[in-house]
Amino acid sequence: MGQVIDLLSWAALLGGGFFYVVGAIGLNRMPDIFTRMHAVSVSETLGVGLLTLGMLLQAGITLVAVKLIIIVAVMWVTGAVATHALARAALHDGEKPLLADASGALVATDPVELFPELGVRLATPLKSEIVEEEPAEEEAPEALAETGYGGEEEDANPDAEPPGNAGPDSAGPDSANRDGR
Repeated sequence: MGQVIDLLSWAALLGGGFFYVVGAIGLNRMPDIFTRMHAVSVSETLGVGLLTLGMLLQAGITLVAVKLIIIVAVMWVTGAVATHALARAALHDGEKPLLADASGALVATDPVELFPELGVRLATPLKSEIVEEEPAEEEAPEALAETGYGGEEEDANPDAEPPGNAGPDSAGPDSANRDGR
């Protein structure tokens, strides 16, 4: 029984590694951003799934298996969200997907011609594209100086005597000669 689990585990691990290699080749060989994202997302989904299946078979029913399942769930959700966000940003940047025409040649195709409702979405700026202006300062620097904020630096010790108001008990350099002692 142990050898069967080991064989299944190794088959899943090798299959996952194969899909990652295919995804890396697809990332380098595909012509545009959309097909590259497709190659990577498919390899990520199948690669992570098979690699984790191989590790689950080796781990058995343990806490490690629960952690592996959580990791796979997080990777599948974040991978799909990241791919969608990248594709949407590429469309907003004006990238046109390459589609095959009647002769089989790849041509850049305007997605709005294929899907008119997409034009409405692309006309709306992304939140990251909206520039928020800095709020104008409401108070002038003079008003801040009057309230004690800003302007000249205050003394680090708030209980210290202000300079120039030395009392008779202060031990400054001239205090010995002042009253003639």
